[in-house]
Amino acid sequence: MPKADFRWDIARAAQAACIMEATAPKVGNVNRIYDFSDCLLEDFQLSAVAIGEPLGRVKAQGVGKTVLAAIQATHRVVPTNTNLGIVLLLAPLAMAWSQLETGEKTAAGEKPTEPRESWLREMTDVLAGLTEEDTRYVYEAIRLANPGGIGQAKDHDVNLEKSPEITLLEAMRLASDRDLVAREYVNRFHTVFEVGLPVLEGGLKAGLPLPLAAAETHLFILSQFPDTLIARKGGTSLSQKVQVRAQIAWEKGGFRTEAGRVQTTVFDAWLREDGHHLNPGATADITAAILFVLFLENGLEYWGKTRMGSLTENLSRMPLDLSIG
Repeated sequence: MPKADFRWDIARAAQAACIMEATAPKVGNVNRIYDFSDCLLEDFQLSAVAIGEPLGRVKAQGVGKTVLAAIQATHRVVPTNTNLGIVLLLAPLAMAWSQLETGEKTAAGEKPTEPRESWLREMTDVLAGLTEEDTRYVYEAIRLANPGGIGQAKDHDVNLEKSPEITLLEAMRLASDRDLVAREYVNRFHTVFEVGLPVLEGGLKAGLPLPLAAAETHLFILSQFPDTLIARKGGTSLSQKVQVRAQIAWEKGGFRTEAGRVQTTVFDAWLREDGHHLNPGATADITAAILFVLFLENGLEYWGKTRMGSLTENLSRMPLDLSIG
């Protein structure tokens, strides 16, 4: 593959998004404060490094092959599934971004197209163009990652059928009622662009440092949608109970108020009482995709412009009257 075809912006944005997502103080997840017994923060950091090259080659490889290459690269460096959902989200986002035309001229009298609008149009085309070959690559990646709580599907079960004769979008549609990641394919990444990204950008505009803005975004999404990883492992009622408690923490102010931080701390401790049985991992995958969009649109330089010292310092001096947007 010619070096000119490698997209460093995509590779670096993917690595940065995964590192930021993993280290942000999200409730119930591995983060810079907590590990799981079988999965460490360093596992996520090394996984982030591993997927850079496969994602950077997405335009030449296609979505499905990129997903498989990224999971194979991850499998070589860590012993557990750290990023299958993230890679499934990042690959089509990266493909659509790679197809954007830069410096496109606008006809006289026409309003210039916003980059995000162009990106969303490309997303529609990428998703519609997914093939049966993409499905075969993704099914192989899923079996290699061996994610916990995957269960069995009524039709085209990934554990039983190695070469399903359906497109990847059709496969995701079949799983969309039980998986947040699959639902993004069907909804043209609505949660990423229309739900989560405004919360992340709003938090940053309000003065939150990026790690806390990411954690806040994760909490908000968890308050809006039952986490499907929790639902697959513990049942729908348990995932709904988690959602209700996330709503309470959010309504108290989340990370922005003293009452909110107290409630968030209590919520986080409750999620961790039984190891990672209540790990809101699907919500974390969505958060990583939102950060990927942020870094692609703003570049890695965005971190240097917004960093604000240590997390402890930021929490201690954070104003208590920031309103939740």
